[in-house]
Amino acid sequence: MQRPLRITLLTLVLAALIWYGHSANPAVTLRDCLADPGRYEGRRITLATEVTVVQTWPDSLIVHQAGLKVKVMGPPGDVRPGEYVSLIARFRSPGRLELEALHPARGRRAKIVWSILPLLLLAFFWLAAYRFDCRRFYWEERQRCRTS
Repeated sequence: MQRPLRITLLTLVLAALIWYGHSANPAVTLRDCLADPGRYEGRRITLATEVTVVQTWPDSLIVHQAGLKVKVMGPPGDVRPGEYVSLIARFRSPGRLELEALHPARGRRAKIVWSILPLLLLAFFWLAAYRFDCRRFYWEERQRCRTS
């Protein structure tokens, strides 16, 4: 009975730490900036999750993230429409960004697929060697069939 109690207690501590981190230092998103432009004027934000380039010009580009499109003022470098990027920029009203740093994420999808492979291999070998005992609430080594 002590093991489930410890697991529950540690899970609650982890949840409390996550809640504290989110409430004490929330990440500023593009959606937050566009919802309240006056509050976030001049704030430095990082866009790195599912950001795609929609259109480019020599001095700016338009990016798309989570259903939002925004104009980014600054040289786009050699990125093309449809590419994934991550960028650091300053928010300026009404809904534009001043580019500070731009990083194209070439081969992003392939990297995600390749990073899943070791996890699947680990899960396969783990499940081949261990089984979960629900009564005692822990993993135990599988007993191999032996013939004498």
